[in-house]
Formats: sequence, C-alpha cells, structure tokens
Amino acid sequence: QFNKAQQHDSWGQVVEAQEEYQAMAAQVAAKQTMAFITSKEKDTMHRLSLCLGARAQALRTLQETITSSDMKALTPVFEVLFTGNEPDHFPVEASKYQSAMPVRPSTDGEIICADADEGASDWHQHQAVLRNVKGTVVCLRIDKIGLKDAQEYIDPVMTVIVADARQNLLDSRDTSVASEKRATHVIFNQQVYLNVSLEDMQKSGAAIFFEFKHYKPKKKKVSTRCWAFMELSELKRDEEMVLEIYHKPTDLKKKKLNLHSEKPLYLHLFATFVNN
Repeated sequence: QFNKAQQHDSWGQVVEAQEEYQAMAAQVAAKQTMAFITSKEKDTMHRLSLCLGARAQALRTLQETITSSDMKALTPVFEVLFTGNEPDHFPVEASKYQSAMPVRPSTDGEIICADADEGASDWHQHQAVLRNVKGTVVCLRIDKIGLKDAQEYIDPVMTVIVADARQNLLDSRDTSVASEKRATHVIFNQQVYLNVSLEDMQKSGAAIFFEFKHYKPKKKKVSTRCWAFMELSELKRDEEMVLEIYHKPTDLKKKKLNLHSEKPLYLHLFATFVNN
C-alpha cells in the first residue's frame, strides 16, 4: 500500500496519494499501541504514522512541509518493520512531521482528527502523555498478579503510583478492571503510560508502586489488598519484570515490607520506552 501511495505521489495524483497516505496513517496508528510490540517498534510506528499524516496534510493544503522525496526515504523502514531491525536513525527530520495532527486509529483506513476529550483508550492515553511529557515516555504493561485466592476478587484493578524520594506523588494511574481471573492469577494485560518522563523520575529519585485493589460489597468501597514496588534500577526495557508482593498498607518509604504470601506468586509486568 505504501508503494501504491508513493506511486500516486510521484505521478502528481494528489487526491489518490492523499487517500492512500490517510488510510495508512490510520492503520499504523491502530498498531502502534499493541501490547506486545517492542520499544523500537512502538517508536518507529509513532514516527511513521505522523509522517503519513503530515504528507496527507501537505497534499491537502499544498504546503510542502514534508515532500514526496521524504516519503520515499521511508521505504526501507517499512521493509524492516516488525523484524527487529528497525533503524536507530529515522530517515526523516523530526521538524518535518512533529507538528502534524495525530490521526485516530482505524482498521478500515478511515482517518479522523484526534480529540483530547475522547475516552482513555490506549491510543488516547498514549497521545495525551506524548503531549505532556518531554523526554522518555515509559509505558508499563501490567501482565498479571499471582494470588492464592485470585478468583474471589470483585472488579480488581491496579493503581500505578510514581513517588519521589520524599514520598511526593508525581503521577497516579488506574488500569481498567482485570480481564480474567484464573486459579492463582488475576490477568490484566493492560498498558499504563506514565505522565512523568524517565529522566524526571531519575532526577527526583522516584520509585514506582503498584496497588492491587478490589471492591468490597459489604463495605461498599474499593479496598487495597496488597502492593508491590520497583526501583528505577529494576526498570528494564522490553523485558519481563517480576516483583515481590507485600501486605497492605502501601508504604512509600519502602520500610515495612511483609510478604503477602509464602507461595511463589508475583506481579509480572513489561516496560517499553518511547523517546519523545
């Protein structure tokens, strides 16, 4: 499809090229927040989607902010996408596409301008954080938490907290309700984008905390059942991280650490980084 768009573009078929670029931008946007792609793939797809949207916009407005030649330079990037060989250096200068309007994901190629007030889907959350955070954006995929009574919890959620060395809260995010409960695991498989950059977390000596919460119908309230935490030195890009789980209450000072279970049950998560 990219070759087809390029052909229309080089032949001066403006409308056809614009439509193809629009369709591709929306399709790439739909894939860039998939849970199992790596940091480099996520970063590359973010840039590709912006380039495609920027070129469609340039053809529409007749302002050559990004040219047909620039788009031609993207051909080798498309060829190696999802092979693990994505380039370290993106071939188009960021100044040519970074001001482009992000396009909402679509599986059928429809392109719709992004709206900041829309629901907190992965893509909207991703775009909001990219607007707010300068530096390395950290995305945490909460995979699962091991609990011996995993099936008994009602509406379980995970709260992700970033706190600095003085216990000041820098960010707090909630997942949606867990997708599945198995014998000894609550499955989330959900992504959370932190609204503070990796560099700012490092400067403030921050740590990342995870609170497992559930609804108690008798008390009519959401209660924290257990918690875990991670030092930034434990934050590994594109690798599984396994954390010990502790008894409540959450201690941001990390002093009162009583294991929640004697069984080998842990919190499992993955991290991806996007350079913004």
